[in-house]
Amino acid sequence: MRSSKKISLVIGLAANLSFAVSNSGLADCGGLFLLHLSDKQFSTQSCNIRDSLKIDNYGVYASFQHSAVQGRYTDEWSIKGKNTQNIVTAGFEGNYKYISFDVNINSFPAAMATLSYHPKDSLFKVKATLAGGAIELGNISWIPDDKTQIVNSISANWTSHVLYGGLSAEYNIAAHHINLSGGYLKTIPHNPDKDYYVRDSAGVLIMNANYGYDFHNSRLDASYTFANANATLYGIYHNEESRKRFMYMPLDATLHKLNARWEWEKIRTRLEYFHLAGRLSSNPNRFYETLAPNRALPASVIKGLSFAFLQKTFRVDADLSTTALLGGGSYRWNLGKRYIFTPNVGLDFFGIKGDLDIDKTIETTRLATINSYKEKTFRELSAIGTVLTLECEVRKEGPVSLALVYGVSQIIPFYIDYKDQNSNKSAEPGTTTPSGQSGNSQPGTQAGKDKAGSLEGGLSDLLFRNGFATHLGISVRF
Repeated sequence: MRSSKKISLVIGLAANLSFAVSNSGLADCGGLFLLHLSDKQFSTQSCNIRDSLKIDNYGVYASFQHSAVQGRYTDEWSIKGKNTQNIVTAGFEGNYKYISFDVNINSFPAAMATLSYHPKDSLFKVKATLAGGAIELGNISWIPDDKTQIVNSISANWTSHVLYGGLSAEYNIAAHHINLSGGYLKTIPHNPDKDYYVRDSAGVLIMNANYGYDFHNSRLDASYTFANANATLYGIYHNEESRKRFMYMPLDATLHKLNARWEWEKIRTRLEYFHLAGRLSSNPNRFYETLAPNRALPASVIKGLSFAFLQKTFRVDADLSTTALLGGGSYRWNLGKRYIFTPNVGLDFFGIKGDLDIDKTIETTRLATINSYKEKTFRELSAIGTVLTLECEVRKEGPVSLALVYGVSQIIPFYIDYKDQNSNKSAEPGTTTPSGQSGNSQPGTQAGKDKAGSLEGGLSDLLFRNGFATHLGISVRF
């Protein structure tokens, strides 16, 4: 309730400022509600207010953004992620004959500076960007299925310390437009003074190429994006005596994206292709388990617990491959004179195919022995459907221009096929191995298991009920 009052106060303040000192003010709020199941959930909401003032070649701007993202996934442990942010940003920009610049800072804290060079004829443009800061990515909680009265959950904060550098070049000649850009993002490991936290060490390379062509009354754009990320996530428990690592996740991911757009008067069409491949690798060495809950608690607490879930460690190898194709178009009308109504209808078709292959080793330590249990899970999802978007803008032109826009989007699935196959391999009952060694496993199979709230059965109805997005925007210009 207090947070809502603060947001309302900031909205009112921004609205007053937009009339007093600004020639442009904008407020926009939206939300996406994708899943709401017993073992899988994801939703996001955001609200953004922006105010700007331009005088000759200079401009200043400020914005306030409230965002909330939450998700949950259950498999042995329930993993919850939540990120709620109230971000204030202020910036200053200038435009000269050959050079333009933009500098902004926000409340993370983080800062970004952009410098552009452009000749008078605007045929060629080069832009360099530098950014850095501490970005709070949210909170991650692990909740064991085998709950105890002593340990209910392990909750860790995740803040990433980021450095980014980017360079782009744009060339315009006649009706041709070419843009090439590249950037590299690096995170620096940092140990905060907190009991639980997630530390990361990552490098991300992003490259993009875009070509556009202006016809007589239309425009065609095509682009390709490549991204590669190598990251390692560490879950750390910190006490006065030491730091213990209870999570170790080395991740690799590659993204390929192709995009084509065509705009002609009131018609817009697009076609997009995505391919994402990712891998999580396990490490067989001690202290490098993917998840080791017994290292996330003080020694005094562990001594008071029985040999239960806290004696288990998890080593996980996982491969993800996802391919998606999205295409469609939209049409808008311009109605009215004094008050201009602009309805817009969009229809996009999508096809998605993805699979996740998980090899999980569960090790249980009892005194000087280790029992090893292997589990292999394969999940596959194929889906075809459409996304219907309805939007309407009401605008009043004049010395003071007002605009109100509202839109909704709904997923309408046509075909969905989901498979969740579980094949287990375990050591023979009662056998143990010396400490530090894994057990000899004998292959075996187990019928696929159904989880409460899994995607099997009635998935089309679930996506229709949950695949919903909406947004509302208000702008003032004078």
